[in-house]
Amino acid sequence: MTTETVSTEWGLVIPAPAPWLNANRGMHWAERAETVKIWRDAAHIHARAMKLPKALGRIHILATLHFTENRKRDAHNYYPTLKACVDGLVDYGLIADDNDDHLDGPDIRVGERVLKRGVVVLTIRALEVTG
Repeated sequence: MTTETVSTEWGLVIPAPAPWLNANRGMHWAERAETVKIWRDAAHIHARAMKLPKALGRIHILATLHFTENRKRDAHNYYPTLKACVDGLVDYGLIADDNDDHLDGPDIRVGERVLKRGVVVLTIRALEVTG
């Protein structure tokens, strides 16, 4: 009996609805909470608009961040932005939880510069083992 990995992939584009959350940028707790909510809601709304599937068992997420300026960035400083987006996907029902049983990643990269406003592109890959 052989086991193979079957993969299905979706791309989700989320135009920056608020300032980026950055691990190195201090914010007042109320401002941070509001910004997290905006990013979280945006991910949920865009997932619903794309009609992504629900109740996937396990997924991998590759996150590509597109900023409006060309400058060196430490991609992992933007993990708080991605955490809010992933929580929005959980709210949507894509996966049951964002723990290790359901989520691999997000792996974070900085992509090409965009002109109007920042964009997060989530490449979501369903991971299933079939036998």
